Amino acid sequence: MTYFNKPFNIEEQPIEKDRYRLLWAALCPYAHRAVIARKLLGLDNVISLGTLDYRRGEEGWQFSLDPDGVDPVLKKPTIKSVYNYSEPNYEGPYSVPALVDLKTEKIVRKESAEILHEFATIFKPLHKEGAIDLYPESLAKQIDEWNEKLAVAVNDGVYGMGFAKTQDEYDLAFNRFFDTLDEVEERLSNQRYINGNSITETDIRFYTTMIRFDVVYYGMYGANKKRIEDYPNIFNYLKDLYQTPGFGDTTNFEAIKVGYYLSGGKEIVPGGPSVDKWQEPHDRLRF
Repeated sequence: MTYFNKPFNIEEQPIEKDRYRLLWAALCPYAHRAVIARKLLGLDNVISLGTLDYRRGEEGWQFSLDPDGVDPVLKKPTIKSVYNYSEPNYEGPYSVPALVDLKTEKIVRKESAEILHEFATIFKPLHKEGAIDLYPESLAKQIDEWNEKLAVAVNDGVYGMGFAKTQDEYDLAFNRFFDTLDEVEERLSNQRYINGNSITETDIRFYTTMIRFDVVYYGMYGANKKRIEDYPNIFNYLKDLYQTPGFGDTTNFEAIKVGYYLSGGKEIVPGGPSVDKWQEPHDRLRF
């Protein structure tokens, strides 16, 4: 068991204001989950945010967006240097998100689903007044089931298309992905969000993949059976979320597109598609 896989220990790492710093890169859908939850729950007032450049350098993700190319709090130049300070023998991957305990300047969490869930649950004492309950006990079983379904078919499944080595691998991922979208489309025909009429963890997990669909996955990963607009319920649902504080204002399409294409070994970044449609009216308020 490495240091990063230990259970979060609130005795060693108390839930207190200004104790933690969340590190992310705007292109990453997994890191984006934690940033959305941080904003929705009001944790942006108590957990600081460090942003890595969406363009990989020779040393991986780096803090080149900051003055002098170092994180202003941790005083480190790369995500790799933060990991190596946390565990000197660690050999990667050097991924985001990463939650750092500022008392020790060491990473205490690196798995996006765990950070999202812990922001929703363990960090409740720091939530703003009236914050959304992203994981209500009455829906826990349903949320867990949908989180797992989307993880396999959509969140990780889209990479099954993009990185398939054989036609069979691609076909399996392709069919599973779009079969699941058909299921979500039907589910959203009679309720505003995936688990009912309030935002839950599941909506965040679905959004961060699907908001990247047009700008990256449709063309670059061959996820081209249908366009988002061909799923009217999903399309309007995504517009609804995009226009909700915490979602659209943390979505950087330029970083997503440039980051994916350059990190994927491409030398040319496409000019489109237009992202103006996410500001258009939607029909979700009828629920």
